[in-house]
Amino acid sequence: MRRHRPASGTPSPARRAGLLAVGLALAAAAVGLRSAGLTPEERTAHLTWTGGVGDEISASRFSARVKTIHVTRAVETTDMTGRVESAGTSGIFLVADVEATARRRPQKLGRPVLLTETGGRYAATDKIDGSLTITDPDIQVGWWTEGVVVFEIPAAALAGSRIVLAPQNGFIEEALLPEAEIDLGLDGAAAERLISNAKDVYQLASNK
Repeated sequence: MRRHRPASGTPSPARRAGLLAVGLALAAAAVGLRSAGLTPEERTAHLTWTGGVGDEISASRFSARVKTIHVTRAVETTDMTGRVESAGTSGIFLVADVEATARRRPQKLGRPVLLTETGGRYAATDKIDGSLTITDPDIQVGWWTEGVVVFEIPAAALAGSRIVLAPQNGFIEEALLPEAEIDLGLDGAAAERLISNAKDVYQLASNK
């Protein structure tokens, strides 16, 4: 009986699986070589580009901009099915309107972080469905993707705070990922004014 084999230019499924395994091993080795000699702190460090509200911050793989910020006591969300939910807090919600674009290939943003003047760190709140924020869409090359970031923080943490945006880490963890750090430009007086003018409810709806 005649046996059939793949054409010379088309690897068999087993060979393709083998090539994929070799490729992943080589990629892991390359990352390992780049990380060799780094301290644990350096392996988790980022390359940081900084700016203020309204600035376009170009951070290697992507560019980002915080356009405006709002303070609110509650956030009301409406998903794509029309379901309405409300999230409250004993502190405040900081809502930032942001936009981002990719430089060379599509990116997806990781969970944003807010840094405080005293060294505190707050991840974006999980009280808001991630599908309603800037972390949901793929950030494409050539046009700006708009969305929001929402943090739940004590009112005292607002002055001197900065927002950090960075792409998700890949399947193989990389050292020195790029990040954009945006200074919100809020001294004590500016933070107090923003808090005193806080909205009772900020409405956030799905645009899908």
